[in-house]
Amino acid sequence: MTPQISIIIPIYKVEKYLIECLESVRKQTFKDFEVIMVNDGSPDASPVIADNYCQRDERFKLFHQENQGLSAARNFGTSHAKGDYIFFLDSDDKIVENTLEILHRIAQDKQADIVIGACKYFNDAGDYWMMTSGMPTIRSYDSHAAIRKDEDGVIPLSFTTAWCKLVKADIVSQNLFPIGVWYEDSATTYRWYMAASEIYAIDLNLYAYRQHDSSIMSKSGRNLVKHFNDNIKNLSKKVSKLQNFGYDPHATLNAYIDKLYRGQTYYEDFDDQAKAVWDTDYARYFSLKDFSHHAFVLTHSAEIEQVEDLARALPDLCIHIAAYTFVAPNLIELAEKMENVFIHPLAHNDLIEDLLSQADIYLDINYYDEVDDIVSRALQKGCPVVAFESTVHRSDLIDKENIFAVDELDQMTEQINELVSDTSDD
Repeated sequence: MTPQISIIIPIYKVEKYLIECLESVRKQTFKDFEVIMVNDGSPDASPVIADNYCQRDERFKLFHQENQGLSAARNFGTSHAKGDYIFFLDSDDKIVENTLEILHRIAQDKQADIVIGACKYFNDAGDYWMMTSGMPTIRSYDSHAAIRKDEDGVIPLSFTTAWCKLVKADIVSQNLFPIGVWYEDSATTYRWYMAASEIYAIDLNLYAYRQHDSSIMSKSGRNLVKHFNDNIKNLSKKVSKLQNFGYDPHATLNAYIDKLYRGQTYYEDFDDQAKAVWDTDYARYFSLKDFSHHAFVLTHSAEIEQVEDLARALPDLCIHIAAYTFVAPNLIELAEKMENVFIHPLAHNDLIEDLLSQADIYLDINYYDEVDDIVSRALQKGCPVVAFESTVHRSDLIDKENIFAVDELDQMTEQINELVSDTSDD
């Protein structure tokens, strides 16, 4: 008899956690499921533990393959799944006893293609956090709205992860995980949403996600080549597919531009595919030209006074525009158009310090509030600051001769040339 749900559990070196995971499945209040455990060449006792469950419960099935990684194990499990829906469960995590019952009931009531639950985080000490509160609500999403939630990356109701979701089996089988790359979830789930018509989510903790040092997120800081290599390949495809789908992937594009710029440090160690992608797309937003001088702008605002005119008047000055958050579409378009305008979305503190240190001049030309006391920091580093009267944030600190009316662009340009020449002489 065909089960309603196929639970796919990849297994690799999880003997410490596997019993807790499988017990959470065995105790489900919803009974019409199969468990497809894929031993991904695990060298520990995990396969023995899994086989014991097969002996005790015919719904549990164990398959073996040589070690190929999480994506390959999930895809292998998908190929053997017989259920109408697929539920992915990582073998060091667990689910609450009525997870399948709640998700399946919503799927049936709403005729849903995908049903998403909320997750809570826990550790080996038994601490839990990211807990939902209040009465749970069920919300519907179309494909674009679900993709937007995926881009937002909001937890505990995560739209990005493969787990804590009931997904129609045909959607999964037609949109498999990429092999051999990190961040396979973010490279896959948005394609599920593109293929789905009815998507629902309930803000109720149905999945417990274990936090420990062996996770990909904790390892990414120790292998930055792999981090940037795989992000560049994944994000390039994601931006392209979403644009072709008629969706504006603004958040994803911001993340991609950030990875392109910071990834240049590791370019020589990229694989051939990542190098080819970087070669094409880096040139779209940046330039390999060796600029004589550099200027810096740190902003929360999309409104930067006459920045394009300044860039045209000062072709040998590379203007770096950075933001701690997303950069607005008009600035992305400007970077594509102007060789000497670089944008830095989602900039972290180290990058801000690097950009400030290399700057020959700081341009205080963005509207709205000053960001992070940047004018004072620039001056403390001996970096001259120029501003328009309409944008100046610290008129008490900036030399009067470096503040210009908006119709004095030529005078500002001349002053910038003099100031950056002085810094070169120094």
